[in-house]
Amino acid sequence: MYLWVILMNLFGRLFYILFSAWFSQKIERDALVQNYFRVWLHDLGWRDHLPNYRFFSFMELGRFSFWHGTRLATAGAYKTRMIAAQEFIYLRPIAPLTKFRCDTTLEGWDHKYFYFRHNFYVKDKLVAVGLVKEACLKSNKVVSPLEILGVQEQSTEVIAAWQLLQQKNELPATLEVGVS
Repeated sequence: MYLWVILMNLFGRLFYILFSAWFSQKIERDALVQNYFRVWLHDLGWRDHLPNYRFFSFMELGRFSFWHGTRLATAGAYKTRMIAAQEFIYLRPIAPLTKFRCDTTLEGWDHKYFYFRHNFYVKDKLVAVGLVKEACLKSNKVVSPLEILGVQEQSTEVIAAWQLLQQKNELPATLEVGVS
């Protein structure tokens, strides 16, 4: 029983994905990475469905599966990854004990960031979509996707629109605070 609880929490899921990636064939960077999960009772928040914040954990597991499945995580080109931005659209709730799938794809990259798309499905119905902008670091410096992949920038309309939105919403370098 105790082993079951370990395997169903996020660390258990992480180790399962890691071992699966190690013992499976290498995947290509443009491959669709599919991970299947179930909403267990410990995944629930105060409401009767998978809470918003838990989706981000499943997205991290999807990217973890991508990085280890492509063997880029163990190639030594970077030491750690850091999320620069996340965007999420909730379409339908996922009820307790429901099996769902997280499809992870590398949407593209620019001179500094990797862009991932996560589609969540229950049966074959889309229930949520997430976008993540992520940087790879080594010695506290950003490692360009060109150094990791060996391929020039690759963008899509989704990435271009998201970048434009982020540029319009950037905070000024210095914020003035009025004192009365």
